[in-house]
Amino acid sequence: MFRAARIHAAGLVALVILSAAAGPVNGNDEICVDCVQVRVGPAHVIRGPFPDELDAPFTALKLDDGTFRGFSANGSTYAIEGPTLWDMAGERREVLQAGPPGSINDCGRWLTSLTRSSDRVLGFVHQERICDYGPQGHTDKTMAIATSSDDGLTWTDLGTVITGRDAPAPVGITGEGDCTMVDGRDGYLYGYCLRNSDWQTIVARAWAGEPTDWRKYYEGRWDEPGLGGRATAIGFVGTGAGYLQEPGWVAAVATDPWFGGVRLSLSADKVSFVDLDEPLLTIDGSDWNRPAATDLISYATMLNPDNGSNAVDSRFLLAYNYVPPGKGFDSRYLVYHEVSLSVEDEPVAVQVGMALTRWSDPERGSYLTSTGPLTGDRLAYGRDTLVAYMLTRAPDAVASIKLAECSSNASGQLDQLLAEDGSCEPAGYARERTAGWLYASEQPGTVPVYRCISEPARTHFASGAPDCEGLGRVDILLGYGLAP
Repeated sequence: MFRAARIHAAGLVALVILSAAAGPVNGNDEICVDCVQVRVGPAHVIRGPFPDELDAPFTALKLDDGTFRGFSANGSTYAIEGPTLWDMAGERREVLQAGPPGSINDCGRWLTSLTRSSDRVLGFVHQERICDYGPQGHTDKTMAIATSSDDGLTWTDLGTVITGRDAPAPVGITGEGDCTMVDGRDGYLYGYCLRNSDWQTIVARAWAGEPTDWRKYYEGRWDEPGLGGRATAIGFVGTGAGYLQEPGWVAAVATDPWFGGVRLSLSADKVSFVDLDEPLLTIDGSDWNRPAATDLISYATMLNPDNGSNAVDSRFLLAYNYVPPGKGFDSRYLVYHEVSLSVEDEPVAVQVGMALTRWSDPERGSYLTSTGPLTGDRLAYGRDTLVAYMLTRAPDAVASIKLAECSSNASGQLDQLLAEDGSCEPAGYARERTAGWLYASEQPGTVPVYRCISEPARTHFASGAPDCEGLGRVDILLGYGLAP
């Protein structure tokens, strides 16, 4: 009935055939993936830059007094206090640290996700040992459960609960880890983990009342032990998982360079996933050898803006760690996007729109326009307006224009402009990143996007108005984006 969507199962693009013990055949029959519509808002830098933080999914708790406590990790896990989830730039305190030499976590303990359980907080903790990092090095990954009775300031380790079947090797990464934990609202906690032997995602679960006894999903059953048990690969699904409270689906986000962006996958039965055909965000690459020409988005996850959990409503935060183009891991930032997701009654023509935002620097009287995060000196720019939503891939059977973000400091002041991809360098600008796609001609539900020039500031910016809103003059019509 609808166009084909990728379905992950056992590492293949195929239907998952579940055993009678696990439930009905293809639990995703109820998902009309083509009916899902997503709008991704502007990128907001929340924290950073840091050389020694932001190496795991960001997670948070709302406290009894209405404030928030966020958790950032890189070997050690740190707690950050803030009046809102948007204010996580404050001082940090260490709440988890590496174990003693020779232990299963002597490289560190990374808190990756948490959930409230009665009068305590349960935390999923990524562990590493054998700290021989580097291209020819090695580390071994596992997962543990910890509990806290003071909202994450002190933790009691309940022990390792998930390990791989592969033994540590002289070179390469072994084990199973990088998991996030989801309350499945069926009495179970679910963990979505990366298996390093084949780079596939696996899933395990534990009864919420017995969070130290995890069982892996294998060939339709949940009876393999978390410690060294076998597991069915459920595909290259992101380990940054969350729970969509309505309609009751597990959602996973992943940075997928082969897909061209940050991918959203959905599951009604918690083991078989279908993908949206369009990325949530566009990327040019995913190079972990830093510095690199492209930027890096990693450890994407979902946050509920009301309480910090990964059980979200139709409006949630997409959070990820970000390294700008040309920068190394000493320049890591935490970034949020507000996201709205709806399930329409019938398939939609365009599923994903990514905000093209104009930013201004009042002191300089200058503007710039981008779909990505502003870092470094550009943090001085504040949000001005949302011009349009760009497409995250070229649309089918309709002419479109791929636009790049270009920059120059030739005049002594930053000038960032949008230009057709491939034209940055001939115009004397450096290409920074892909901005997205615009329609080449007007389509239903679209608005024009003009490239404008501010003569006093000698900078370019984008506008939806032919008079550039009185801020400058029109240079060219770039194309047509989705109406905000």
